[in-house]
Amino acid sequence: MKKKRTLRIIAACMLAAAIVFAAAALSNPGLGGVLFIGSLKITAHIQRIFYLCYMLAALCLFVVSFFVKD
Repeated sequence: MKKKRTLRIIAACMLAAAIVFAAAALSNPGLGGVLFIGSLKITAHIQRIFYLCYMLAALCLFVVSFFVKD
């Protein structure tokens, strides 16, 4: 029981951090610019996809924490 509760608390904190991070990142006025990493061009649309993937991963970890067996 203790392991399951601990995992849920950690997963809830990660989900909250992901939501705060995504909200701050999407409200950043620099999001509309293009980011270059070497010769790799990352547009604002791709950055939004990265943020969405991050939030979905955090949400999946939160949901999976309910299915952990002791």
